[in-house]
Amino acid sequence: MIRDWEIVSREVIEDFKIFQIEKKRARSPRAGRVSEVQAIQFPDWVLILALTNDEKVVMVRQYRHGIERVCLELPGGLVDPADDSPALSAQRELLEETGYRADEIMLIGECFPQPAILSNRCFFYLAQNAAEAQPQHLDSGEDIEIIKIPLKQIPAKIENKEIDHGMVLLAFSFLWMKQGQGKEKNR
Repeated sequence: MIRDWEIVSREVIEDFKIFQIEKKRARSPRAGRVSEVQAIQFPDWVLILALTNDEKVVMVRQYRHGIERVCLELPGGLVDPADDSPALSAQRELLEETGYRADEIMLIGECFPQPAILSNRCFFYLAQNAAEAQPQHLDSGEDIEIIKIPLKQIPAKIENKEIDHGMVLLAFSFLWMKQGQGKEKNR
């Protein structure tokens, strides 16, 4: 049986404010050998799949430095330690990035985006009956265009790779799994 490795020591070797790179010495439970490994300590994220009353998904286009191009994605951001829960962070991010507020918000899934090197979790929320409530309130490093896309058009946008952000794809998967569960219950 695979077991957790013992952390012998850890040290932050770089601090970039939003994330830290940590060097660890970890002992293999199988071989007993100590190896040096690195991990990125990153805050948890939220992603919000907001649906309007007429079944349109509130999406955003924004430039992403990692791939150096504009992506079509869902609003989201970091879980703020000042918020009492990831759900509050999700509501805040939706309002700030899009100006939309939802009557109801519910957790539809969570995951570890890249557990080999990242420490964080991503929480996926469904925000139903989303409606425009105020203008966007963007941070100085954000440049976001709001786009509403009918939910029924999302599969085609995924298939033609217009939507190719991994966490966004997972959000729609969580939604469709939840919807499938509801259909099974109604049979």
